[in-house]
Amino acid sequence: MTDVSMRHPHYALGLGRAATRYIDVCMTLPPNPQGWRLSLPAWIPGSYLIRDFAKNLVGMQAETSLGEPLAITALDQQTWQLPGTDTETVITYAVYCADFSVRTAHVDSDHAFFNGSSVFLRAYGLEALAHRVTLNLQDAPPAWRVATSMPADPSVLDGYRAENYEALIDYPFEIGVFELTTFEARDVPHRMVFTHPHPKTDLARIARDVARICAVEIDLFGGAPFEQYLFLVALDGQGFGGLEHRDSTALIFPRDDLPMIGETAVSSAYQRFLSLCAHEYFHSWHVKRIRPAVFENLPLAGPAHTRLLWVFEGFTSYFDDWLVRRAWLVDEAQYLNALAQTINRAVRGKGWSRQTLEESSFYAWTRFYQQDENAVNAIVSYYTRGALVALMLDLTLRRSGRSLEVVMRQLWLDHGRTGLPEGETIERLIESVAEQSLRDFFHQSLRGTAPLDFVSLLTEFGVRAEAVAEPACTVVDFGAVVGGDDPRVARVQVVFEDRPAACAGLAAGDEIIALDEFAINGAGWQKRLDRYRVGDQVRVSGFRQGRLRHWTVTLAAPVLNQWHLTCLPASVQAAARGAAWLAVVDTGTNA
Repeated sequence: MTDVSMRHPHYALGLGRAATRYIDVCMTLPPNPQGWRLSLPAWIPGSYLIRDFAKNLVGMQAETSLGEPLAITALDQQTWQLPGTDTETVITYAVYCADFSVRTAHVDSDHAFFNGSSVFLRAYGLEALAHRVTLNLQDAPPAWRVATSMPADPSVLDGYRAENYEALIDYPFEIGVFELTTFEARDVPHRMVFTHPHPKTDLARIARDVARICAVEIDLFGGAPFEQYLFLVALDGQGFGGLEHRDSTALIFPRDDLPMIGETAVSSAYQRFLSLCAHEYFHSWHVKRIRPAVFENLPLAGPAHTRLLWVFEGFTSYFDDWLVRRAWLVDEAQYLNALAQTINRAVRGKGWSRQTLEESSFYAWTRFYQQDENAVNAIVSYYTRGALVALMLDLTLRRSGRSLEVVMRQLWLDHGRTGLPEGETIERLIESVAEQSLRDFFHQSLRGTAPLDFVSLLTEFGVRAEAVAEPACTVVDFGAVVGGDDPRVARVQVVFEDRPAACAGLAAGDEIIALDEFAINGAGWQKRLDRYRVGDQVRVSGFRQGRLRHWTVTLAAPVLNQWHLTCLPASVQAAARGAAWLAVVDTGTNA
């Protein structure tokens, strides 16, 4: 019998049909008399939604290395069985790549981007072996280059090699024409690849700024867990997002929001980019290495439920803005403004009173990642409320001379190589750092739905939290988000429970055509509404499912459910605490 363990899976990728959005794949497997079971992941680590990548596989065929056809038996939507053979098995298929996102694959005449979970079939029994990839670039445009952190295979032209299947699907590829800039952070080489940037974008400045953030994060954890790192930055008109990998990240960001040559200020849009970089880079430690135990052993066929996403995404969402401040790239006011936005997203609507943080984590697969217009009333985000909990833990720890940074370092030491189990392990670890019981806080913040008192904590650090009205409700509260660009109607997009629009019977999807019998559209909605006063009754006319309807809405006072943060005159003790937390003194974080 052939020793299967001596032969490695190999994938040859062709880009000759990139203009039609196809990647052609030829997969070669060693002999196996029992036959091979194949599958494609149903989801990609870091994005907790069943995406059914297999739906994009086209024309799969199999044969022996002698050209004899092999039957392919489908076991389910993403799993197939091949018959046994004493020769190599060759599987060919095409992958349709039309999703311009960081999670899947996108190919056209300009470039090719893909994650391995969208492209590389899994051969059961071979996962622990090295996997080889060859790019056939002969039919690609001559100017195209390859950017990936997958190690090159020096024995093969345009060849790459991953140590196992889990590693294989964790290296994104960008192939095309791009701009490349490099930097070092704590002696670790980093690359940043930008696809289609504006010619005047200050890439050198971006690299310097991101280098400072990377240095701060490496120092926080006590060293880098990788030998090199790659940022893949896809630029377009308005996209936003990121996905973490062990030694790289894929980002999408609006082209016009990056700084131009000659600009020196940090705009709010550029600050958002820096926080995005900080967020995904932080995940190199926290999610890719420190991770829920249920994510181990490639549970990629279906949802892997965990109640700990508030730790992994919530803590990261707290640290991302804070790290930009710690790197001395924004001032106190800019940081507090970003923190206020996070808090406001956490407390808007009634979802926080309907779902606990642990429930939010557990139901991420169907509720958070598949939100509808009622989400603001029904669910809470483990990102934003998790960040609020992280803020409160950090300030609580700092009152006694510790911080959430210490927690992260201990978490890295204890679970950087072993998964974090479900249950209260993380709570006991935080208590060990705090040297006090936090059971009541955890019960309230993780398993309860009561408001969290962050205001008094912030006051102890010299920060005033002032409740203000939503920007769209500065005069009166209609109780719904209304807008749209249709010149004929104003569309009801979100209705907040127990507020005027809901009490009057309006629902998301209604099309409003008139206020008090005068025509209205989305563009003129707010200006018209600002003419009314609290207590006024407004006759609203519109359509629901093609039927004319009328509602009477009694306008209410603005709801003070948003927060504005500012530094305030404080005691010596509060000022000292605030200075340490807000990084008032430049610590010289040179890369």
